Amino acid sequence: MNGSDKIQTAIIDDDEEFVFALREHLGFFPEIQLQGCASKYNQSKTLLMKEELDLVFMDIEMPVKSGFDLLEEARKTRRQMFSVVFYTAFDKYILQGLRESAFDYILKPVKTEDLKNVIDRFKLKRRSEQPAEFIPVSHGITEIISLPTPIGLRFMDKNNIILLQCTKESVQDKPGWKAVLTDMSEVKLRAGTTAKEIIDLMGKRKFIQINQSAIVNLNFLGSIEFKTRDCQLIPPFNGLKLQASRTHLYELRNKYDTL
Repeated sequence: MNGSDKIQTAIIDDDEEFVFALREHLGFFPEIQLQGCASKYNQSKTLLMKEELDLVFMDIEMPVKSGFDLLEEARKTRRQMFSVVFYTAFDKYILQGLRESAFDYILKPVKTEDLKNVIDRFKLKRRSEQPAEFIPVSHGITEIISLPTPIGLRFMDKNNIILLQCTKESVQDKPGWKAVLTDMSEVKLRAGTTAKEIIDLMGKRKFIQINQSAIVNLNFLGSIEFKTRDCQLIPPFNGLKLQASRTHLYELRNKYDTL
């Protein structure tokens, strides 16, 4: 693996023991190149200004300012944002972390398996998008789209859509598409809306179809198992059970499985 393929990574945490442990875990991944670690506010700001950063592991509970505050400050000054993985010992921050456009979220103590899932997702995302666009665009800039609903148009940030599903409300009804949002609410789409129309609206780089009835936002897709075809979403949405069809799995492997 050459230098350009490396994932330029940083760690922001005031707990020296945890930083040491995380560095040890990351050492098992040859694709990771650590740019540095910071535990204090000024050090963190300086480290986050490195233009080559791709991925930052950041503690939420930091002295002086929180990880959320540091991320917001970085967004105001950087030309291109890195992906951030928030972690903490308290799961009360999960939804706030997602609202802050975190690429992922893990709980302490971090496990190697959790890191593998994060890094695999990051590699999948980087391969699926152009180099300048692999970071979610919602770093302070929302992507407003208009969803066609039975009563009109619903305007929303498409980064808050986990997936779109085609379901039947009753045996007598025809299948119809709905959007599932990060707060687990649902938006029913206008009857007759097709999968192609949805993908054209959402964009092929961020939304992939895994079967005839599901289109998933790559920001929330954790893994796809080739043998079982099971698709795992990131926490806290991993309770949603999804499975890729054989046809779409074949297409996904041709698109993403390039190693």
